[in-house]
Amino acid sequence: MTRPESPSRTRPEATPGTTPRTRRAILDAAITVYAQDRAASLREIAEAAEVSRSTLHRYFADRSALVDALADDAMLATRQALVDAALDEDTPAEAFRRLVRTFFDLGPRMDFLFGETQLPDDKWQEGEWEAAHAPVGALFLRGQEAGVFDRGIDADWFVRTIWYLTSAGWEAVGEGIMSKHQAAERVIRTLERGLLAPDA
Repeated sequence: MTRPESPSRTRPEATPGTTPRTRRAILDAAITVYAQDRAASLREIAEAAEVSRSTLHRYFADRSALVDALADDAMLATRQALVDAALDEDTPAEAFRRLVRTFFDLGPRMDFLFGETQLPDDKWQEGEWEAAHAPVGALFLRGQEAGVFDRGIDADWFVRTIWYLTSAGWEAVGEGIMSKHQAAERVIRTLERGLLAPDA
């Protein structure tokens, strides 16, 4: 199986009065701030990025534009992370555990976006998101052929289940219930074994 090519899409080119470095700083600050408070103001994000509010507005006219940029950035990060995870290597079971850890590392940016009301539902249906998840679909089919994944589910449910349970893990980390490592391992265990005891 051929590994997917690296993403060809690049960051938007800088426009007059802007730089990629400052744009990256604003996006990173927004991810951090929104992970703590999704109702945070643009002023708070500007402060976290160590730029003025007027500077932030040169890059993003309003919250909607910033959220849209965060979604595009998350898509690029997801696509690259899944390429780096090399899901076509090793056994399906080993690649599956690597997939869950990869999703878990994407947690902060994705957790905010999953619950963001300003992000149109059709944003998740765009072809680029589907393309980003192509390695996951390939792993799912490979796992089904090997008898690792249940033939009674489809790829869509496979992806949804991993993302949703991973989100529960992020929530537990945010509440201080367990460490990031513990949460990732708990998610993997639940996905592999379910909630019933082996002899139930």
